Amino acid sequence: MTAPVTTADTGRRPVLLAYGALTALGALFFAGSFAYPWTAPEDGTVGAGALPRTAGLLLAVLGTLLIRQELRTGSVLEGDGHVEEAADVPAEEAHRMRTKLIVVVVTMVVTALLVPFLGLLPALTLMTLFLTAVVERQPLTRSLLVAALVMALSYLLFVVVLRIPLPFGLFDPAVWSQL
Repeated sequence: MTAPVTTADTGRRPVLLAYGALTALGALFFAGSFAYPWTAPEDGTVGAGALPRTAGLLLAVLGTLLIRQELRTGSVLEGDGHVEEAADVPAEEAHRMRTKLIVVVVTMVVTALLVPFLGLLPALTLMTLFLTAVVERQPLTRSLLVAALVMALSYLLFVVVLRIPLPFGLFDPAVWSQL
């Protein structure tokens, strides 16, 4: 729910600086991507410049739109995280938030360590399952569904559409053909 916006709320300097940084970062990635080909010359598949060019352009456009929104209407919402409100956070809630952050960071490190053994997609699927079921405390059926959808969409996007060779770990057919 949005709170009433006054003229003093529009164009907050820290918000504009953050959106400006996003826009500049997107523009830098977009500009730098032209050093790489859009498609691979050998077989016409997606080249090294496709991802940074697309992501950079999207980030620059999104940052520009956010700057425009901030200048026109502001973006103050209930619980926007102003410094005055941050002091009102109970110690128990602050501890819970720190613990959650630590668990997420440790989960990402463990996932990175599992990639050589399980492969990228199974490791990311397990990470998604853990984060949704344990950290976010979603019902198990919903967590399983989200994890399965993440794996299926990741497989379709990276393996089928983009044809990116992902590490398959123990699921690599080359590992099993050696036995």
